[in-house]
Amino acid sequence: MKSKITSLVIACVMMSFAAMAASPASLSVTASSSKVFKIAYTNAEAGTVKVAIYDAANQLMFVEVLNNVASFVRPYNFSELPEGEYTIVVTDKNGKQAEKINYASNKINSFISVSEVINEENKYVLNVTNNGTEEVWVRIFDNDNAMIHEQAVEVTGSFGLIYNLNHVKSNTNSNVTFEVSTSGGKFERITF
Repeated sequence: MKSKITSLVIACVMMSFAAMAASPASLSVTASSSKVFKIAYTNAEAGTVKVAIYDAANQLMFVEVLNNVASFVRPYNFSELPEGEYTIVVTDKNGKQAEKINYASNKINSFISVSEVINEENKYVLNVTNNGTEEVWVRIFDNDNAMIHEQAVEVTGSFGLIYNLNHVKSNTNSNVTFEVSTSGGKFERITF
């Protein structure tokens, strides 16, 4: 009887070890920015791991095979892919695990304003406000449409500047034109 109990205990211990060895790996997918998703994978033992990314139509968009890994944390950049739903599939010797994600690039919205400074002759204020970071180009033209000023500024959040054009606009019959464009595609042309 004692040998039967010992055999039963040994069999249970061996089954526990087999269950632990065949236990599924841990997988998590988190957004680390608006365009980058971080995949964290952990397994009890090292092996070959395949990471595949499929679009909503189940078309393979990316595949990568990692050899002799037990765990990893890797960023995957979606900025070159169209917005939509994607499935990340991680395959190892124990099978497949899948996570669905929704990728939507955050479009930068900009507001551009150029106006005359109140009670100041030939002075103009430029204000640019956005919800991200973008390049802003400012060009100023005189009455003959000749460019008299050009500058590029990287704007994160908001930007303001006053332009003194006394040397350009000496009489009330002359005009100045501001052209302001952003890397996000916004364009404003204002003539004073």
